[in-house]
Amino acid sequence: MSFLRNEPSDWQFDPDAAYIPIYHKGNLVGFFKQEYANEITKFLNEEEVLKKALKKACTDLLKKTGSDTSKVNHLIQKYIKISERPKFGTRAIALLLQERQKELDLNNQEFTKFCDTFKISPTELNNIYAGEIIDDSLLAPISRVLGISKERVQEVRDGAETE
Repeated sequence: MSFLRNEPSDWQFDPDAAYIPIYHKGNLVGFFKQEYANEITKFLNEEEVLKKALKKACTDLLKKTGSDTSKVNHLIQKYIKISERPKFGTRAIALLLQERQKELDLNNQEFTKFCDTFKISPTELNNIYAGEIIDDSLLAPISRVLGISKERVQEVRDGAETE
């Protein structure tokens, strides 16, 4: 680790400037207002540490399983992909439902009953959580539970972006 050898962090800033120059490994990459510079460099340095840790963990995993360590980047991408918040599809709808449950402060049984009053049966709810395809007939009930439009639920389910 660089702080043990008194090496500079990868990301740095000069606190004496009006617009703070940001450096990455000694190369100027941009300027920011002082109130943002410290937070930005802190975040970016933490991200670098996490990337290094992920690479080390994946390399160790490949070594322990006797796999080809040259596939470390593929394994890293796999873990990043499964760790990202789903934007579309059934997994995204399931996540929205879980967030709605937390928002309403309901336990699983209470939320299941809540959904059932909006015409999403416990079986259908379990199927959504299991990742099964969501039928068109559930779009309106899901929209009522989530408090968003039926069209937006369909866009999330089908993968359409509205930006």
